[in-house]
Amino acid sequence: MSKPYFLTALLGSIFLLAACNSNSPVGNSAIENTENNNPATEQSNWLGAWGTAQYANYPAGPLDGIVPAPLGSLTTPSAFPDEQAVEQSFRMIAHPTIGGDRVRLRLSNLLGDRAITFADVRLALRAANAAIIPNTDTAVTFNGQSELVLAPGTEAVSDPLDFSIAAKQDVAISFYIRGSSGPLTWHSVSFDTQYVTPQNAGNTTSDVTGTAFSEVSVGWFFVSGLDVERTDSLGTIVALGDSITDGAYQTPGTNTRWPDLFAQRLQAAAIPMGVLNKGINSNRITRSGNSSGAAALLRFDRDVLQRPGVRALVIHEGTNDITAGASSAEIIDGLNTLITRAHNADLCVVLTTIMPRDDVIFGWDRASMESTRIAVNDWIRNAGATGLVESVVDFEPIMGAPGDNSRPNPALFTPDLLHPSSVGFLAMANAIPIDALVPAPAGNCRRGN
Repeated sequence: MSKPYFLTALLGSIFLLAACNSNSPVGNSAIENTENNNPATEQSNWLGAWGTAQYANYPAGPLDGIVPAPLGSLTTPSAFPDEQAVEQSFRMIAHPTIGGDRVRLRLSNLLGDRAITFADVRLALRAANAAIIPNTDTAVTFNGQSELVLAPGTEAVSDPLDFSIAAKQDVAISFYIRGSSGPLTWHSVSFDTQYVTPQNAGNTTSDVTGTAFSEVSVGWFFVSGLDVERTDSLGTIVALGDSITDGAYQTPGTNTRWPDLFAQRLQAAAIPMGVLNKGINSNRITRSGNSSGAAALLRFDRDVLQRPGVRALVIHEGTNDITAGASSAEIIDGLNTLITRAHNADLCVVLTTIMPRDDVIFGWDRASMESTRIAVNDWIRNAGATGLVESVVDFEPIMGAPGDNSRPNPALFTPDLLHPSSVGFLAMANAIPIDALVPAPAGNCRRGN
């Protein structure tokens, strides 16, 4: 059995055990120490076409405590025997939500403890698995140099590159780590297969067939974004959330997370906007954790305001705060702060209610927690009715069981009764209001003009 299929099999059998909460602290200074390379307020034609949120060092991930690392992170165990990269190459796969003829790449050493040397960074269009289309392989430079030395706690943006991509067309991002990396910054669960060489394999970034990338992972290492330049663009929409936004349990390789499906709605309506998925498994609004990343309040600048061309924001958070013991007052105060910060940055905001859940393994206790969910949801609905936010999506009648919206509809959820299925993701994507997030003439988002 090939290793990509090995991971696909594990995804189907192990993800249903994914741990949803962690109460371990995360150092806020490392989380917040990110270069402000291109904040949303920058006046330019650049926008985010694809992105992901870094939140941990390999092998930390949402399966910690259920399955021993590194198997718990679903990476080939032999890829990083000492939990660092050593003279090896990476091929990460991005799925753009909008196309363009000029691009920039973002690399992150957010949680590293030393400078890392990225050499021979390249972009190519993906053929299949780790293989690339030969005549598309293109070198990427940073400040005119073929090597990038990236300090710990920072992100770098590449030089603009003439390189044509289309929405929904997979892009292969390849780079070689010279020397040793120390702790690897990553987004541990991409719900797709990523590719790495064994340690000490050297520079194989130009390998067209992809055979050198014999180790596999479902985590994105070091890559944080892909931007495109568009003179006709209306900007980028950020989806800020937890595992439900991250796309937990999507069929690997299908790109059917709800932000992906919402991006397809924009494409079908000929609206030139990108969608950035800033979901993190187990994430919370108010409290950080080793496996859940920085709380939304702490990562808001980095994952929203410092992304290029951001015009609007969808917030779908709160369920993990409840299981972590946060009160309704804490959650509401956190949401209020996020809304204020977004509006101060001239972003339109769509807020969603917390979906019904009936899980046991993830710590849901209906008797003690349902009242908190109801209180938060009542406040969210009122935020929409009073104009505190541009719009509210009430997921209870959409995702709730017929006859009892306080419980999940099994037809829209995976067996855990917490995470939606692909059918559920589609229902979510179809419920997000385009008009509240898109400026005129396609919508009525009046901020940022």
